[in-house]
Amino acid sequence: MKCPELFTITQHNIRKPILDDENVYKGEYHLLLETQGFRECYKENCAAWDKENQRCRKVGGESG
Repeated sequence: MKCPELFTITQHNIRKPILDDENVYKGEYHLLLETQGFRECYKENCAAWDKENQRCRKVGGESG
């Protein structure tokens, strides 16, 4: 099993008020940006890095 990649979701909420000519609040613009992807896998983040085989060993799991 290779070292697992971490899936990440990053969200940014951008809000801007909508004002009329007299600076009276009439609503807002709302923009939601979402980025999804995988982070890079780093050896030191593996629970059991196998230096010889250059891969992450299974920890726990099925017996047999």
